[in-house]
Amino acid sequence: MENHNAGNGVVAQWRDVVGRLAAEVGGGLGLMPTPLAQALHAAAQPQDGTAAPEAGQAAPAEPGWSDWWEQRGQLAARAVSAQELARLALDRLARAHAATAACVEVLHDTALAQARRLDQRLAAGEPPGPLAGMPLAHKDLLQRAGRPSGYGMARTAGAGDTATVLRRLDAAGALHLARLHMTELAFDPSGANAMAGDCRNPWASAHIPGGSSSGSAAVVAAGAVHGALGSDTGGSIRIPAALCGVTGLKPTFGLVSRAGAMSLSASLDHLGPIARSARDCALMLQAIAGYDMADAGSIAAVRRDDYAANLDAPLRGVRIGVPQGYFAAGLHPAVQAVIARSLETFRLLGADIREVPDFPYDAVNALAILMIRAEATALYERLLRPDAEPVLGDFTRARLREGVAIPAALYLQAQALRGPLVQRFGQTVLAGVDVLLAPAFALPTPRIEEFASLDERSQFLRGELTRLTRPINYLGLPALALPGGACPVEGEAVELPVGFQLIGRPYSEALLLRLGHAFQKATSWHLRKPSLAQQ
Repeated sequence: MENHNAGNGVVAQWRDVVGRLAAEVGGGLGLMPTPLAQALHAAAQPQDGTAAPEAGQAAPAEPGWSDWWEQRGQLAARAVSAQELARLALDRLARAHAATAACVEVLHDTALAQARRLDQRLAAGEPPGPLAGMPLAHKDLLQRAGRPSGYGMARTAGAGDTATVLRRLDAAGALHLARLHMTELAFDPSGANAMAGDCRNPWASAHIPGGSSSGSAAVVAAGAVHGALGSDTGGSIRIPAALCGVTGLKPTFGLVSRAGAMSLSASLDHLGPIARSARDCALMLQAIAGYDMADAGSIAAVRRDDYAANLDAPLRGVRIGVPQGYFAAGLHPAVQAVIARSLETFRLLGADIREVPDFPYDAVNALAILMIRAEATALYERLLRPDAEPVLGDFTRARLREGVAIPAALYLQAQALRGPLVQRFGQTVLAGVDVLLAPAFALPTPRIEEFASLDERSQFLRGELTRLTRPINYLGLPALALPGGACPVEGEAVELPVGFQLIGRPYSEALLLRLGHAFQKATSWHLRKPSLAQQ
């Protein structure tokens, strides 16, 4: 289905997929579809025997590659000032950008002004906020009042109201250092951008960082900032996190507001954190999660946990499912080894490893492609008109043209299947487990040159980059990408990161982060740093 010359043949394939799935889930003609929010709440309930969180001991400090969790007490203790933290991060950001082209705009004066105000609040004895002084930078699709956004295009979009997630991070005391590279309209999973230039992997500059939140993962991996926000419509947080060796969380649909963010596909868009560790992701999620009436997809009745409260609880009794078939097909030996080793690590930590029933992931992936194409074209078709300013490259234009051929009835049928498929997934695949462990990408990290043209190889790689992540967007489930190993690069003296993903029930972010933190206490993959970060 990953065909960039869509026409009647591809539409016919989509019709077949919709018809087959409608028959499988028992959706009769004319029946009102189950709302996605209702299906998510139903699927959030464990079927049997979910292990309750237990109190745990605080994790010992890890040497070397420290995260914000370790450093956050320094500011409150006045061991360092917010302005010192900002200057250090800005210096690192400049070095990271020189090597990766990850920054669209470094907000030097704005960041220092934020830091100065924070120092003044601390001196006055005011509460600094839970993320006080945390150096962050964000994907260039989040609006900030009075400032432009680029959306990965060759021109700058007008400024709008500040995005809800940025307002919440501001209130938590975080520092906002830069707008970061993204692919055009967040429509490419590689990190390539024909109009604004390609972002490079901080581990090896000839290789892609993944996308579309390319800059977000690159600057975190390079050690420039402690965290960054990204968006995930088909894997755009998890793919670059896996390829750059950092931690990335796609929350449950509706948990984090997207108000003030550029949309690619409103039905599938998610915003979430990328950070050095699972516990830093927990801190960021705590600040940004919650209902927002300004986002039509925000779910009011959502359960909002304390995501950092039980990070150190034991894993005894947690059931991890291992999907086969679709998620096991075509895996490179290095990826297979990472999955096997990660499962063994969790088993030694007390988790129960189980196989799970198969699911029509290929068909779900096809439905997600259909919805992304249709919704993106509805939003940006005007950029294809003959009189439009040339702000997009050939690949993005080709993807937008695909959506023109999609019938409205077919799109609405794909929407109507979401609720029933989420319910079925919860009743079958997740019936006897709490989470799934699956690869995030099946192959070693590709080289940038492989995406230079719209040939068969680049189309195959783009399809592979999202094949294992995009079905989870359609289902609206939370997923956490973690670094789990490395793969040698032929002819180069470097090993590129290999990641995997944990997929949970709706609103199970606290459990996913707990599992991620336990894995990172038992391993050191998240502590590795590229030579760039050691300069």
